[in-house]
Amino acid sequence: MSLLRNLLPPIIIALLFSLIFVVPEDVSLLPSAAKPDLPLGTELDGWTGIKTQESEKERILLADDTVFSKGLYNHINPFTYAKEEPSISVSIVYSGSDLNNSIHRPERCLPSQGHVNLICQDSDIPLDDGRTLTFRRINSQLPIDKNPKNSLRYIHYYVFVSNNFVTNSHLTRTLRDIYDRVVTGRVQRWAYIQIGTHWGGSTDITEEQADSLLRALISKLVSRQIDWQSIEN
Repeated sequence: MSLLRNLLPPIIIALLFSLIFVVPEDVSLLPSAAKPDLPLGTELDGWTGIKTQESEKERILLADDTVFSKGLYNHINPFTYAKEEPSISVSIVYSGSDLNNSIHRPERCLPSQGHVNLICQDSDIPLDDGRTLTFRRINSQLPIDKNPKNSLRYIHYYVFVSNNFVTNSHLTRTLRDIYDRVVTGRVQRWAYIQIGTHWGGSTDITEEQADSLLRALISKLVSRQIDWQSIEN
């Protein structure tokens, strides 16, 4: 009897997760509320942005119907009008019909890219439209030449956006996707928004400077990048 009690929870969880493969026939993907067109040039006040391409490795590893929108941003010094370092990478990855092969949380991807010493926590960021959004924040370290002094440090913030829901939790996203597919018959195209930069190493950039710039960009960018009228939570 005790063995059955111990086995029952993982069995139930496995059955629930297997439901993610139950996809209604002939149902198109609902578009994410995250807009794919990133502001370029000086469209975003105080910043300059350029469009960047996904890597060949990303295209190979992720499903064919995965869609990418990427950019690189620098803050503009209000006095000299020069670009300030560090540059900040913005990545929006849109899932296809198979969520498991379209987007992954960086806790899984960063170690495969050589990042070590990951520290993860939730972080609330006030947006410039008055909202406050909870992101997942990750600190990591990328060793260079096996010399700790040359190691670059990274900060990433991420969040997931469906057609009508925003969460920074991989588990919540998965359960929500299962619910939408099985109960409502809707298949969501989730957007994974990741915004990150580096500090330390051979640079003179401190963690406080990097994090301040990240939060400033997120405040301006995310407030305009999501169609908030579609969001329930």
